[in-house]
Amino acid sequence: MSWFQDLAGKAENILTKIDQNAATVLQTRPAAGDVEGAPLLEVSVMTNKVPSHATAPKPRVSAKGPLLTKKSPRGMVRSASSASNEKYLEAEAETHSSKSEKLNMFETSSRRSSLNSKQDGTVIDMNEVVAEKSSYTELEANHDIEKELAATKIVLAEIKAERDELKTELDNTLSQQLTNGETESKLLEFELLCQSLSEEKMMLAGKVLSIEEANSKYVKSISELESTIAKHIQSEQELNSKLEMARLETQNALTELQQYRVRAHATLQLKEKTIEQLKEQMNGGKNDGSPDTNDAKLNQAEQILQIELEQIRQEKANLLEELTTLNERMKQREGHWWSAEEKLKVTVQELEQNVQQLQQQILLESDKYSLLEENFKLKQNELATAQEDLIKQRTSFTLRLREKESENNKLRNRIQNRPVSPLSDHGERLASLTQSLVQKQTALETVTVERNALRIQLEKLENQYRNTASQVRQQRAVYLNSNVTDDAKSQVPNFMLETPFDNNVARRMKRAYSSLDSIGIRLGVFLRRYPLIRILVIVYVAVLHLWVMFVLLSSSPN
Repeated sequence: MSWFQDLAGKAENILTKIDQNAATVLQTRPAAGDVEGAPLLEVSVMTNKVPSHATAPKPRVSAKGPLLTKKSPRGMVRSASSASNEKYLEAEAETHSSKSEKLNMFETSSRRSSLNSKQDGTVIDMNEVVAEKSSYTELEANHDIEKELAATKIVLAEIKAERDELKTELDNTLSQQLTNGETESKLLEFELLCQSLSEEKMMLAGKVLSIEEANSKYVKSISELESTIAKHIQSEQELNSKLEMARLETQNALTELQQYRVRAHATLQLKEKTIEQLKEQMNGGKNDGSPDTNDAKLNQAEQILQIELEQIRQEKANLLEELTTLNERMKQREGHWWSAEEKLKVTVQELEQNVQQLQQQILLESDKYSLLEENFKLKQNELATAQEDLIKQRTSFTLRLREKESENNKLRNRIQNRPVSPLSDHGERLASLTQSLVQKQTALETVTVERNALRIQLEKLENQYRNTASQVRQQRAVYLNSNVTDDAKSQVPNFMLETPFDNNVARRMKRAYSSLDSIGIRLGVFLRRYPLIRILVIVYVAVLHLWVMFVLLSSSPN
């Protein structure tokens, strides 16, 4: 910043000189004097001094180039290190503040000099008037003053312009240095951010891949778990059904066991009673042999019989209970059977409905197929008739052309054979020939137009025939999959096709062959559509052959 300090020093020197001049003028100013004539020569003195000051800033203007060249390497060096950049910014701020203070001082001093210039001029003019005693007129003095004022104004304007340029250069250099440093730092930050973002992107891509792999593994594990869960649910349902069956069986077994215990307990009690009674009878018979004992024995026998009756009744009751339990079980089994039968009926009904729907679809498709066959036959007949018409028209046109050509040849021969006639005969012949030629040309044009129209119709019919044939073949492939080579077999050979050069006998033979072929195709389609009739025909043919063989082998010639 030495160049800036030099400029500041020069500005200070100028200001000090101006202040000194103002002070000397104020000190040497007399108490009283002519003020009107004084400013005329005072300004001349000032003008002699001002150009010396005006020439002083010129080296500053020439020194701008090297000074500006010195700034750029310093800015480059300072942008390299952040610490030196901070110091440089502080120095710049200090110099900027000092510059503003000095400029303010310069402005104040210039104002003072402008205010006191009149008084200084009066003092200097009075001394010069006394010393030189010049006889300058007022007009010349005013003219010189105006010139000097204009020169001073120009010098001040140049100084202000230089000052403004220096300010702008300083601001630009500061802003450039700041922006360069900021941009470099921002670029470095952006590069670091880009590197970090690229690294983060790579990390995220790796994480995404790992997450996708883990997700695929989780999906596989979830599908496996779902399959295992479904298997476990099925096994659980089976186990629940088995458990219910086992519970029912255990309940039935427990009820049977309880009933059996009750029966066994009752039978044991009855048997114990009978045993006790028999023991008592035995003991009583041994002790007593009187007739009363016989009555007692009878009573005891009756009691035994009653006990046996009770046993039989209990057994009967037990059997009835068993029958009731068996009836209940049978009813339960009947209920299960009825429910299973209802389910079976429902499934059978659904299957029947599906079968009916399929049969309806088959009927619809067969109707469509029959309609397509009919359309195909109609198109085939139309095509055959169109081909016949075309053949007839071609033959008629060829005959007409031959006739016309023969007529033309005859006329040419006549013209060549006739002797030379006068001009009137030639004119008439030319007129007749031109008329006949025009007629023939019109006839030819009409014939060509009709031929082109017929060709277009033939192409359309051929395209329709191909489309219908392809549709029929596709539907045959859908509905009749028994034999793929039927279309190839059913094709008529080329030598059996009708041509316009055939005789009547050949045409009749070919038509008979085509009709027999169509009958055979229809019969084959009929037998293919109805398999029962096909089986009956095969059985009939087989039985007929067997009968013929039997007759041939059994019969003997007379």
